[in-house]
Amino acid sequence: MAILFFAVLIIAAAVIFSTQNSAAVTLSFITWRFSASLAIVVFLAVLAGMVIMGLLWMGASFKKSMKKGIKPSDATIATRNGSPVKDKEAVKGP
Repeated sequence: MAILFFAVLIIAAAVIFSTQNSAAVTLSFITWRFSASLAIVVFLAVLAGMVIMGLLWMGASFKKSMKKGIKPSDATIATRNGSPVKDKEAVKGP
């Protein structure tokens, strides 16, 4: 819940900043040039940061689960008739 609160707080700050700074800016990288509103640039930068952090979190979560010995295919418990099945071969059935 705290993570959601901080995410909303960061997004609100970015929205307030971008609406108060809506002047046109030019971004340059090597031979590439792009002109846009500062509001769009800030929004895209925040969005890119959130996507990168999400990917890093997912990678760390996957690595942590692999250290515990949980394989992605074993993440869900195989069941037949409501009771857990210990052997994967028993799940195949007819």
